[in-house]
Amino acid sequence: MEFGQRLGIRRVMELRRYREEDRGALARLGVLAFGMGASYWEEYYDPERNSRLDPSLVYVIEDDGEPRATVTVLPMEAFVDGEPVEMGGIAAVNAHPAYRRRGYAGKLMRASIGGMRERGMPLSMLHPFAHAFYRAHGWELATEAVKYELSPAQIPTSGEQRRVRAYDPSRGDLARMQELFGGWAATRPCSVGRGEGRWLQVLAREDQEAAVYEAEDGTIEGYLLYGQSEGSGDPPNTLDVSELVANTPAAREALVSFMGAYNPRMYTVKLSTPRGEPLHPYMPDSHVRARLEPEYMLRLVDVEGALGLLKRTVNEPLVLHVSDDVVPENSGSYTMGDGGVTRGAEAEASVTLDVRRLAQLYAGYLSAGQLARYGLIEPTSEKAVELLEAWFPVGDPYVSVPDHF
Repeated sequence: MEFGQRLGIRRVMELRRYREEDRGALARLGVLAFGMGASYWEEYYDPERNSRLDPSLVYVIEDDGEPRATVTVLPMEAFVDGEPVEMGGIAAVNAHPAYRRRGYAGKLMRASIGGMRERGMPLSMLHPFAHAFYRAHGWELATEAVKYELSPAQIPTSGEQRRVRAYDPSRGDLARMQELFGGWAATRPCSVGRGEGRWLQVLAREDQEAAVYEAEDGTIEGYLLYGQSEGSGDPPNTLDVSELVANTPAAREALVSFMGAYNPRMYTVKLSTPRGEPLHPYMPDSHVRARLEPEYMLRLVDVEGALGLLKRTVNEPLVLHVSDDVVPENSGSYTMGDGGVTRGAEAEASVTLDVRRLAQLYAGYLSAGQLARYGLIEPTSEKAVELLEAWFPVGDPYVSVPDHF
């Protein structure tokens, strides 16, 4: 017997979609779970002010007439083999502290998976508060970042910095920055697509600045997004560089020099980079403060749909025997071949794995050899491992800081 029943309390729980009148209650839940103030959450749940929000993809659990837990699916795009595809970004997963430990978060995650399948979203990503919880629902770690904390004195400077100037929307800078970012992000699995609305939202922030590198012919060949904050440490201030994209070595040299031009007695420089684009190997002294930080998790919401997005050619077919305890429709055998992906086992070489390990391969986060060495996949032969590596090469998965959700 439930505690509430022993006291004669009748609980009524309903899982439903968002209603406009929920905004205030969900804002209060956001403050309780994450802080940041009611105004931030009021804006978050307002589709007119949050370009990423689709109210029909906000799920709410109501208990005794009040919203007590919620999850948001943000309709987004992620890059797969250089092309943007539909992806559901899981965000704002929270429950009122007095209503936790009741399985509400699990119910919301299962509802969100069902909603994404209905909408034809084959992929989903999230930034976890607890890896174990999301692993139980089929997500797995798929991206990481190198986080730097540097003194400007450690950063090399260059005369090319003379070609760096402040961002100016009247000179067509935004269109060129969008183009540069699109080309850069397309080479990184799991990178999130960024439309003009999101760009404008990022650049409109009071704490956000931008600088561009303008080549001799007037072409913008790189840019940097950054913010400055005051503190009380030593040094007291921070230069937070959220994104550095450069199309040429000269542009990169100049934008790095921009960071090195700050006063080392007054500023610390913080910067995140993909693991495949580190800064320290190219610095005068590579002994710097850096850490490798796990970030986003990936789930294949629709395994057949996700595999069908791949644009890869391998000489021999391979069978994947996939298990998915949360979405039984995903479980089964898939043959990867020249004609695409088909259901069923139609080749000799095969690998047995769960949907989480498939997500790591899909993102290029871990290699087939690494997973096999740790006993996390079951190949029928060494040849099967080689084919798996050919079908799923290691990449440089990364979600840029301005696209965090």
